Amino acid sequence: MKKQNVFKQTRDFELRPASVEEAGLFYSDEGQDPALGTVGHLRMDFGSGGKGFYYTWWPHNGDRFNTPKFKDALQEFVDAMRRDGPLQSLSAMNTYCWHNGGEISDNDRVYGFIAETEQYRFCLRCTLRPGDYQGYLYCYDLRQQELARQSKLIGRATFSSGERQEFTDAGQYLQTIREELPYRDTTGFRFETLTDDPQVRKSVDDILLDFAGEGNPRRACNYGLTEAGKQALRDAADPNKPHTYAWFVLTDCGTPEEQIHRGLTLEEAIQLYQDSDRAEKRLGVTKDGIATVDLVRSLDGEQQFFEDYHKLESFRDDPALLEAMETVRQELEQMTPQEGIAIGGI
Repeated sequence: MKKQNVFKQTRDFELRPASVEEAGLFYSDEGQDPALGTVGHLRMDFGSGGKGFYYTWWPHNGDRFNTPKFKDALQEFVDAMRRDGPLQSLSAMNTYCWHNGGEISDNDRVYGFIAETEQYRFCLRCTLRPGDYQGYLYCYDLRQQELARQSKLIGRATFSSGERQEFTDAGQYLQTIREELPYRDTTGFRFETLTDDPQVRKSVDDILLDFAGEGNPRRACNYGLTEAGKQALRDAADPNKPHTYAWFVLTDCGTPEEQIHRGLTLEEAIQLYQDSDRAEKRLGVTKDGIATVDLVRSLDGEQQFFEDYHKLESFRDDPALLEAMETVRQELEQMTPQEGIAIGGI
């Protein structure tokens, strides 16, 4: 008997046979759960007689998307498939798969069928081998899937031709801006930066200002923080968490000659600061790779110790920083030898 590509209508659910390229939707992959908006999956079998119906629910994504609305949609779908679909019995499943195709595994009698509502996607995997669980139903929340997709978007670009591009890779987005910016008057190139990543936003401004023949005076820290960065900043202020400290020396801040030496130990930073002959230099620290503060500055030989760390939540009650600051003061506040005293006290 020749298989036919028949679409089965069961009330509000229309099953279609899956393609081999969609096979991944019918198996568990925790790494893809956030992007796919996976609600969970049912494991089902028809019992030894082939006419029962036994199932177990397996939550995904911490069971966050398993809402009352989803439960109603799942119940309606299963009821429809039990009434006149492939979940009536093992025999009905065998007949359904034979007539509708949907093989997602070569020569292994594994079939896949997909049904969608406005918000949910149901992916039913049918295995006709004796002794196996005969059905797996993977459930996806399409709205959560779209939210996850949008959250990864770096930016988008449009052209007067109607072409539209979306980017999830920062490098590709920035490269497109570099390449298309000179031709914007003829192509109608427009772009929109969607990420709140400070480094990406700064890089976009760098490209625009460079195109205009100017430099960008703003540092990445002037572009704000992502939500993850804000949480990291809160963690940096928590005295109960372990912390790391990386010292730096910055010279000629805000000028084309600006240089920064990062990842130093305290001793290395003090030595580099003392040895530098630049007219303007600063010594500071970055805590946990997120919170940064300048501690001392020298401008044209005049040295100034900053007190900002007392005002910043990440630093003000940090005993490690207070101890380090005391070391910095002792090393840099060198007393000038008194005049009139000869060597040896003579």
